[in-house]
Amino acid sequence: MERFARANPHLLPHLGLRKAPGHTAITLLLHRLDPEKLQAALGQVFPEADLGEVLVVDGKHLRGSGKGKSPQVKLVEVLALHLHTTLAQARAEGREEKAFLELLDRLEARELEGKVVVGDAGYLYPEVAARVRKKGGTISWS
Repeated sequence: MERFARANPHLLPHLGLRKAPGHTAITLLLHRLDPEKLQAALGQVFPEADLGEVLVVDGKHLRGSGKGKSPQVKLVEVLALHLHTTLAQARAEGREEKAFLELLDRLEARELEGKVVVGDAGYLYPEVAARVRKKGGTISWS
């Protein structure tokens, strides 16, 4: 968001801002938001949005791993927002997109058909996009 604001300074006056908010300001704002109220507000702005059509891919480090001589454990998971659950996860050995490609191979085509797969720029690789589209999904990376 910070990069977008800096790249589009002409939009700032319309938002009541003189300068782009920095990382700290955005982080503080996000921590103060009530997730349920935000979801309700976004539902009013985008009534056509269907969370049943959204899958989120994200990487996580397991808390407590990596102590002593043990390496830190990193997982990549695919979450179904409408179910509030993880559909699949894989251990990431190195770059996360490789673990995501493994997950895409394990997921049935029906699980991606018509879904929007959302992830961060760490998954922005042509091979990942091609695999999601091959299984009938659409991608949206942030």
